[in-house]
This record gives sequence, structure tokens and C-alpha cells, in this order.
Amino acid sequence: MFPERIKYINEVDSISKGWDNVRLAIRPECRDDKTIEKAQTAISVGLNDAAINYFWNLSIYDLQRKIIAYGIEYFSSSINWDGKPLKTIEDLREVKDYQLITGSFNLGIIVDEAHFFLQQNREIRNGFSTAHFPMGELDQIETFNFIKNCVKYVLTFDLPAPGLQIRDLIENLTLDALDDVEELKLIIEGQSSKLHGPILHNLFSNYIKLDCPVNLKKNIKLIAPYLWELVDESVKSSIGQKFVSLKDIKGKDTANEALEFLKIVDGVSYLSESYKEIIFKKQAQFLIDAHMEFNNFYNEPTHAEDLMLLGTEIPFSALYTYVKAITISFVGNRYGVAAAAQSCNEKMLKALSNMGVKTLFKILKSDINVIRELMDIRPANRFVEILNILSDKTLTGKQKTEYDYYCSKNSGQLKSHFNNLYWKLIKK
Repeated sequence: MFPERIKYINEVDSISKGWDNVRLAIRPECRDDKTIEKAQTAISVGLNDAAINYFWNLSIYDLQRKIIAYGIEYFSSSINWDGKPLKTIEDLREVKDYQLITGSFNLGIIVDEAHFFLQQNREIRNGFSTAHFPMGELDQIETFNFIKNCVKYVLTFDLPAPGLQIRDLIENLTLDALDDVEELKLIIEGQSSKLHGPILHNLFSNYIKLDCPVNLKKNIKLIAPYLWELVDESVKSSIGQKFVSLKDIKGKDTANEALEFLKIVDGVSYLSESYKEIIFKKQAQFLIDAHMEFNNFYNEPTHAEDLMLLGTEIPFSALYTYVKAITISFVGNRYGVAAAAQSCNEKMLKALSNMGVKTLFKILKSDINVIRELMDIRPANRFVEILNILSDKTLTGKQKTEYDYYCSKNSGQLKSHFNNLYWKLIKK
């Protein structure tokens, strides 16, 4: 799994003396980056906070290069990107660090356990580097572990091979009207499951173009229903969400094409009754972003209140993001919670519909960012409070079984449960 050169980092027993081996563990084209020399100099004079920032910036830049090598068109869809179109490495500067890590994991660019350790590094960098006013000092062992994880999970790896090139796929689908797509299905099936969503998103984007070639449109009608069955709920919800954006921004004709696509894949149920989807989803995402970033305890309350003031009739296609946002803000992280946000979060949890509770249980089984927070005892304690909030809800049989399972465990056992679940999901 790891390149052979990773052995050199394992031979380092002193960060102040082992720089030759640190370099040898890094892939050749990155070894002479001036950032490494600057980090070495910083450590020699006790500036560990500067050293980790140098290595973090180099690692993030290398993730960006790997995303470009793999195919940036896949990356946008892997994180359900709603911002400015991502086309170049410069555009990736607009993407949050946690999204770069999660997107790279979703595409298989980084190895299984990298998601955990890089997110941990991100938190350390936010709290203890020169990027922000530091919460404290790092010793040399902590600094070395930070650098080792940057090398082990990013800098040692070569650039990835390109994924199935969407441009080539679209060209092939444009040339001829296919009578049989079984061979194409086999090709798609041979790709990582993490690519199915990005491929479907791109087919959708081409289908709704008013000048979409006839052959391409016919072939998309044949292959899209197959892909729809392969993707998860978040991808389906995201495509339903785009319909509302198109109707509001690009006009009736494009929206009609989007609706036709949803009819073809039997996805009309993912449309909601109004334009509220965009407002709810974006505001919920603001709360998630605030939680993931530096100074989250200060920034979360405003976003939690804004989300609460939108009301309790949450559109279906925004429900996942909404429930994830209030859950992750309520349980907090290993350092505590945004206290001023909790009254808002509690009101929203109390108002959850039966579908909202169902979504919560789905998140607790599948969302690696929420599950990762619950691996620590403080968030696990806060999760017990969520169970208390839900105690008055009328639950279905399956929901009651899941609820009773969580209630049967103490905080330590819940922490252990989510720890095991996280690693199981990461290694899928």
C-alpha cells in the first residue's frame, strides 16, 4: 500500500537529527521544496508552531496537485461543491482543508486511515500553529508525529493515475447512439464506487444543456438509471437540489430538462415543494463549515441561530445536511462545544420530524465526519443528551430498536462503538 521509501520515516528517532531520512521518505519531486528546509530551521530554534504550518501547507498543496492529476471534475461532485466551478489548482484554494481531505478520501486518492490522521493534523494546525493565535506549545514529539503523518499519508505517495476520463466518456457517448449499454455498465462497474456519483453528476450536467447532442442525450437516458441505483442518498439529494437552482437561475427550459432527467431515473421524489432547499442546505453547510474551522466555538452560534430561524419545515433534499449540522454542532469536539449555539441546536433537535430522526440514525451509521467526532468522550457524553431529547419521540419499530441500542450503552461504550464503526467505514 505504501511506497517502499516510507521505511525511512520509521527510522527517524530524533526530529532534530533525522532530516535526511525525512526527505528520503518524501517522493523525489517534493524533496527539495524550500518549505522543508524552512521547517527544519524553525525546529532548530524552537519554532515548532511554524514548522507544522510549513508542512501542512506543503501537504495541502500536494493534495491539490493529486486532485488535478486524478481529475478535478470528479472532485467537485465528491464533496457536492456548490461554489464557483473548480477547473484549476488555483480554484482549489477556495475549498476548505477538511473538504480537500474528505474529497481526496472519497475518490481513493489517500489511503484508508489518512482521513483520520489528516483531520487530526488539521485540528492541531488550527489550534497550535502560526496560522492562528496558538492554544499552546507543541513539544518535539508532537511536532514529529505531525510531520510524520503529513509525509506518511500525503507526501510519500506519487501522483495518482487519472480516473476514468469524463471527457473521453462523453465523447464516446456522443459519437453513436448505443443499442446496448451492457459493456459500458461493466466499465463503470470496474471503477471505484466513489466515482459513480461524479459520473452521474456530469451526465446530468450534459443532459440539461439545451444544445446536448441527440446521441449523447439518448445514451444518457440508457445509462443514467443504472448509475442512479449505484449512488448513495446524498448524491441523489444533490441532483434534486440542483433542479431548484436551475429553475431559479437558468430559466424554465433548463429546469424542464433537469426534471426530465429526474423522471428518467425515477428521482422525482427528491424534488421538494419550493425554493427553500437552497436556503436550508446552504445555511446548514455554513454551520458545518464553522464547526470544522478554527475558532468554531465563537463562529457556530450565529449560524445555528440563522438555521433555527428558517423554521421547522425542512425540505427533504436538505434534511441530511440540516440534521448533520445540528448534530455535529450539538455534540461538539474533543475540546468542548459552542455553548451559545446549544439552545438553538436543542430546539431544532426537539422539533425533528420522524423523517428527521430516521436521517439522524442514518448519519450515525454512515457519516465519517460526525462519527469521527463521537470517537471522543466529550462528544459521546453530549450524544447521550441527544438521546434524552429524543425520548419523547414516537419512533417506528426499527428506530426504537436503534434508539434502545444506543441507550443501553454508557458514554465510554458509545465512544468505543463509534471508534470501531469509523475504522470499519474508512476501510470499506
